[in-house]
Amino acid sequence: MTLRLTPKTLEAAYDYLRTTPPFDRWGLPPGGDVKFVVSKSIRDYAAYRWDGRRHTISLSAKGIGHSATLLLYVAHEMVHMYLEEKGWETRTGGPDTHNAAFRKFALQVCKAHGFDPKAFY
Repeated sequence: MTLRLTPKTLEAAYDYLRTTPPFDRWGLPPGGDVKFVVSKSIRDYAAYRWDGRRHTISLSAKGIGHSATLLLYVAHEMVHMYLEEKGWETRTGGPDTHNAAFRKFALQVCKAHGFDPKAFY
């Protein structure tokens, strides 16, 4: 069976992760302050965007069908959000988005949650 994604499910996954290391030390906004979007993209499993006013995390219902995958991708986008909050996120996209700063914090997340860093980047 495939996990049914809804904005409420995405928000719950985000709020759960906020209570766990290292996210619990990062001061990320509560889920109610973040816009969660379920997309149907077959190319992008997840995306993070800051429009200058609100954080948006999008996850693909076509690419994510299990809870473990959901948590991995929400955690990945939370690293981008943290870097944006700190002013360290790159604006160019592509490989620069997963630069040394991203990998440093991603490794903390992977160690705390048992995610494979090769799959996380």
